[in-house]
Amino acid sequence: MKDLNQDNFGLLIAFLLPGFIFLWGLSLTFPEVATWLAATSGEHASTVGGFLYSTLASLALGLLISGVRWRFIDLLMRWTGVHGKGLTYEKLKDADTLATYKEIIANHYRYYQYYANSLVAVIGAFAVYAVKQHWKNPTSLYVALGILVVVLFMASRDALSSMYAKLRDILK
Repeated sequence: MKDLNQDNFGLLIAFLLPGFIFLWGLSLTFPEVATWLAATSGEHASTVGGFLYSTLASLALGLLISGVRWRFIDLLMRWTGVHGKGLTYEKLKDADTLATYKEIIANHYRYYQYYANSLVAVIGAFAVYAVKQHWKNPTSLYVALGILVVVLFMASRDALSSMYAKLRDILK
């Protein structure tokens, strides 16, 4: 297996972890999903097949979540003034500029994807759970969800605006 580096770490946090968040959330509602994630000993011990299945399911869910993020969160970001309008990419022909561009993507955009994709995953998983519970959850759970949603949105907005600011610096 390839060593963990900046490239595959970025993909791990951008897609696999948000997919796992959603999968874990689904496991609270669906016992079948919970068996994929079982890590106890005995009859329901996690297997290599279960690990592979849950990893592939997390990746697939993460990619689907990213599509939902693109459609809704990215649009919301543009509406709130965070966008890349006016950026031109001709300067990426220069090797140093291209290397800097890749660093900016790794250090800002991948984190934006993580925060925004996690936001979608948390909302989606909670919605499934709440419907299954007939929306009868303690108020503290809704408050905690609200705080988490705000924090993830603010973090994603900050990461994306930082990325665009740095891109403007190198591409102007």
